[in-house]
Amino acid sequence: MRPEKRVDEAQQRRKRIDRLYEHFDDVVGLITENDLQDAVLDWMDDADQVPATSILTHIETMLAEFETEHDMYAVDVNGADHFPDDCSDCEHYGVACPVITNRYEEIERERLQKRLRGAGEDEVKRELRRYAGRNGCEAMINEIDEWESDYRELLTEGRELRRKTFHYLRQADDREQADTAIGESVADATEGLP
Repeated sequence: MRPEKRVDEAQQRRKRIDRLYEHFDDVVGLITENDLQDAVLDWMDDADQVPATSILTHIETMLAEFETEHDMYAVDVNGADHFPDDCSDCEHYGVACPVITNRYEEIERERLQKRLRGAGEDEVKRELRRYAGRNGCEAMINEIDEWESDYRELLTEGRELRRKTFHYLRQADDREQADTAIGESVADATEGLP
């Protein structure tokens, strides 16, 4: 698979979020209903928190943070003190993290990363899940799941809020005409929805 395809998938997802963000940035000052305005502002804050990097980069960054902030192996009697809480469900928790402390796994992870550079996002997630499963790394699996749900939930919530802002900003008599001109179906089409 071409590297451009993976980049395109990540960029498309980010563009969808950016389009929604721009819409909200344009209309938030026009909304006088406190609950709706708060919901829009909360969504914008959430959109700012979603990482713009690829899942591969995101996972490698997470593992690098684990490695720099924790020993990831039992240094003394209470080995759990040397692991992040994110690893508490892992089978190697409190003993030694093979993903980080095993030299062979470090080499294997580097090979996997090189091999996945040109892959599509679905393939990257699938291969990262396999790697995490072989090593009993629940933290990686949980991060991939969270990554997927963060984007899905953010886009779903953003689309629902966009519809609410359209309805709020339209005059009741002009709703049908506005729906035809710039309405929800046009907005959905610009985001690649059926």
